[in-house]
Amino acid sequence: MRLPPKLYAVRGKAGTQAFTTPEAEAWVQRALGGGERLHEAASRQADALLQGRGPVPILTMPQGQWVVRHYHRGGIVAAPLLGDRYLRVGLPRPVREAHTSHELRQRGVPTPRVMAGAVYPKGIFYRADLVTEFVADAADLTHLLFEEERSGPERTDVLEGVGRLLARTAAAGVEHLDLNAKNVLVAQRSSGALPLFLDLDRCRVLPSGTRVNPRTMLKRLYRSLRKYETESGRLLEAGEWSVLSRFTNAGGDC
Repeated sequence: MRLPPKLYAVRGKAGTQAFTTPEAEAWVQRALGGGERLHEAASRQADALLQGRGPVPILTMPQGQWVVRHYHRGGIVAAPLLGDRYLRVGLPRPVREAHTSHELRQRGVPTPRVMAGAVYPKGIFYRADLVTEFVADAADLTHLLFEEERSGPERTDVLEGVGRLLARTAAAGVEHLDLNAKNVLVAQRSSGALPLFLDLDRCRVLPSGTRVNPRTMLKRLYRSLRKYETESGRLLEAGEWSVLSRFTNAGGDC
């Protein structure tokens, strides 16, 4: 298993292939050695649960706080048919995400650090888990824009941060192919909003020095935000759409 720097392979039972950082090694070895999957072990030990496509446990360890995600398929066709199973073709999703996360961080694009991951093969399919750093005082973009009550300047600060992140990511030669408002995590810091990208296993990473067009990612994010406008009944103002596109030079016709 080819892995990025500071991650190394660990073997588990029944053909489990895992990887870990030194900080997470003892916990990963203990979970797999006891015959548990990482998500199962984390769910049993969790301090709290987040909600995604399934429950996402948060672990508090001496080395820090971690989030443990079990991969679930999205989409109206694949999700009901395959659920949490993936074909054993190409790099497994957690390995792909670990490589992309490392590359993005090397290029100055903020994303939580990958701490560990595991692949559980069975026949032509596999299931998988991923462990990442927990980002404190953070919420996804849908929550901030459509569920919380925030002042106009606070909303502007969030949207400006997201626009800058899109521009920086494109300039770094990375295109997030699954970008939606749920995949943008926004941490609140004393200096203002700090957006980070999540779910990186479907990113396209070009050679360093290559730029991609940020307009493509902006269009994906626009479609996602329009969807949540419809679901929530809460609309973004024209000025807010303009703020989001300001740093990508995408104009207002996406």
